[in-house]
Amino acid sequence: MKVFGITGLPGSGKSIISRIAKNEGIHIISMGDVVRKEALKLNCSSGEAAIRLRKQYGNNVVADRCVNEIKNYSRNNRNETTSTKIYKTYTNGRNKKKYRKIEQDIFIIEGIRSPYEVRYFKKHFRNFKIIAIHSSPQERFNRIRRRNRSDDTQNFSKFMERDRRELKFGIGNVIATADYMLINEGPIPKFKNNIKVLINNEIKPKINTKYKNKNKNKNKPNRRFIKGKNKHKKYNKQKNRNKRNKQ
Repeated sequence: MKVFGITGLPGSGKSIISRIAKNEGIHIISMGDVVRKEALKLNCSSGEAAIRLRKQYGNNVVADRCVNEIKNYSRNNRNETTSTKIYKTYTNGRNKKKYRKIEQDIFIIEGIRSPYEVRYFKKHFRNFKIIAIHSSPQERFNRIRRRNRSDDTQNFSKFMERDRRELKFGIGNVIATADYMLINEGPIPKFKNNIKVLINNEIKPKINTKYKNKNKNKNKPNRRFIKGKNKHKKYNKQKNRNKRNKQ
């Protein structure tokens, strides 16, 4: 099992990574969805729900629910497979792609906010790594205005207040100590391309495409077991020569 976490301030582009990874067959667990479900129950904003949850159940409450969801999913889908491209072949001037079924057990946790959560995930998942996304406040605010989600704001001062609330959780430390950093400032296609490179090189399981043919020498005769008059050809030549010399 491989588990990665995504962190970044609101509007940085976390959901873009999740969408691309999901198309690649990677399982996505959203911490924000856990908080939003709780916000609906409490009839309050997601920010207030996050604070209430942590005050009532501790700093690791959302992380604990994500861990349980991953372990339950992995337990119930042990035999799940996915088709993954491994190499290309060229026949009759045409490029053909060959595929192979492999076990797919990769998870991405979206929306990590605090160092407590990072430590909790590292405790449960070996080699847990963090992917951080950086984007300027103005760029993030423009994205939030365009997406217009229920917990978003159209007011810049409220947007900055939300940033300060996120920083109080410790998200700044999580971003600073991340294993991978993606910058989302330029065109979206460029950012998406960087995500795909990261997924293919670091997140998805690496498969050795240089397969050695075990039967390569199967049809070749083994010299130690060759039968016939040539078995000891060199020795027989020397023996015949000695006989002639004696005569």
